[in-house]
Amino acid sequence: MCLAVLAATVACKRSAAEPCPLPVTPAPPLVPAVTDRLDLAAVSWADLPGWGDDQLAAAIPALLASCAKLAKLGDHERVGVAPSGGTAKDWRSPCTAAARVPAGDHGAARAFFQREFSPYAASGKDGPVGKLTGYYVAALRASRRRHGAYQVPVLGRPKDLVSIDLTPFVDDARGRRLWGRLDPKTGAVALYPTRAEIRNGALDAEHLEILWADDKVDALFAEIEGSARVTLDDGSEVWLEFDGKNGRPYQGVGKLLRALGELKAGEGTMQGIRAWFAAHPDRVDEIIDQNPSKVFFKLRTRPGAVGSQGVVLTARRSMAIDRAYIAHSTPVWVETEAPVAGTRGTVAWRQLLIAQDTGGGILGPIRGDVYWGDDEAAADIAGRMGGPGKFWLLLPRATRVSHTP
Repeated sequence: MCLAVLAATVACKRSAAEPCPLPVTPAPPLVPAVTDRLDLAAVSWADLPGWGDDQLAAAIPALLASCAKLAKLGDHERVGVAPSGGTAKDWRSPCTAAARVPAGDHGAARAFFQREFSPYAASGKDGPVGKLTGYYVAALRASRRRHGAYQVPVLGRPKDLVSIDLTPFVDDARGRRLWGRLDPKTGAVALYPTRAEIRNGALDAEHLEILWADDKVDALFAEIEGSARVTLDDGSEVWLEFDGKNGRPYQGVGKLLRALGELKAGEGTMQGIRAWFAAHPDRVDEIIDQNPSKVFFKLRTRPGAVGSQGVVLTARRSMAIDRAYIAHSTPVWVETEAPVAGTRGTVAWRQLLIAQDTGGGILGPIRGDVYWGDDEAAADIAGRMGGPGKFWLLLPRATRVSHTP
């Protein structure tokens, strides 16, 4: 059964008098289908462009954070849903050895990776070139109570929000999830309200507000990035962490503005979007509401962004991927172009990253999102990053490698 049909079947309300309607439009799907494939070809370390130049010891702490998660799995448990993830046992030797690499010793780190892993060039059905973007921890000003300029609600997770992993039920799911509202009386799962419906009061009776922000656009980017560093009106600081979403398909604001003819090609960066909203403050709700997706948060006092693997992300060393193709914990060598903070243009960027996160718009085998951190430089770089890139997966030597069907 395809995912779109299953999603429609689960979400609709059935009754004896009225049949369940099919979705009016097939795209974008409620749950994106897995339609591509990941092909892996064994290569030598010399085939990784720039491999000898990276300061690889800087990637070890991120890898160890993932290893702490893998240590909780039984030897024969699968690591993720991607075939290349292998079993937890395959990762025991690399994780043990990683803990012995001296801090800051890049030569020892390079020797470790070359001893414990094997490199594979990655490609999808359209070839080896995919897309790499960047993300960061958004900055937000907010208050714990509604007053003055603080009028934009930041919502916590609703009690009836459920997330269903479709993998056990659908043969082509591979980690795709369905988010919806659980009816405790009937046990049925229905669609959650859209962003526009929520803004217009669909969830007001649940009193989900955990903070009140002072800027709609800042609050939007907190949702896009999946986390935020919040300066409260009393001078204290808290962090917002992703805690669920309404399950509606994500529509990028930059893409929406380009489709409306409001932005030209190349202007859909964070900076370009912010400039457009600043010039058209009366149209913010109109545009934002066209993205039906809505993110819910929870508060945390510990600094740092947390990825979907449940680890605190490492700036310039953590990466969001599509877990249908690449397993969490996988070291990924990337080659792309990246902006330089405070300057125009891009430079060649080749670096080892650890797959530790996912994202609503990160779909496909050669699709990645580089985590840049939580400062102004990170926002500048991530906001302008977006272009072609290539991947090489580093897999434990014990892993049996096959392509993703």
